Amino acid sequence: MAVRIRLKRLGRRNRPFWRICATDKRAARDGRVIEELGHYDPHLANQDKFAINRERVVHWLKMGGSPSKTVTELLGHVGIGPKGDEIPPKPWPKQKKGPPPKAVERLAAEKAKADAEAAQAEAGAADASAPAAEAPDAGPTPAETEAPDASS
Repeated sequence: MAVRIRLKRLGRRNRPFWRICATDKRAARDGRVIEELGHYDPHLANQDKFAINRERVVHWLKMGGSPSKTVTELLGHVGIGPKGDEIPPKPWPKQKKGPPPKAVERLAAEKAKADAEAAQAEAGAADASAPAAEAPDAGPTPAETEAPDASS
């Protein structure tokens, strides 16, 4: 039986995580496994995203198990070579900390422009309402003074 060390997908839609498994090469991706060796969750921080049973992984590699490309990359981060030998661990790629600086500058400029336009509109509305509020009362309107009395 040809043993392959590969990932088995679990989780829900748009939120997957994987178990690292020793399985028969002919089995389905999420099918029956011989042994579960660890897990990989890419949504967690670097130190928590990957955990394995190092002893069992080395055992299966020494017995002739072949890791998939992705598992080979993951094992490289903990210092295990494709044949079960020790290698220097590779660092995890740095995670992005937020939007790129150009996008931040563009958003800040758009916000400043919108604030300036809002301030101008507010000042224009205050100027238009100020003369109406300061206008003296001209007295009663003609309709108020000519109220015909129907009872007389």
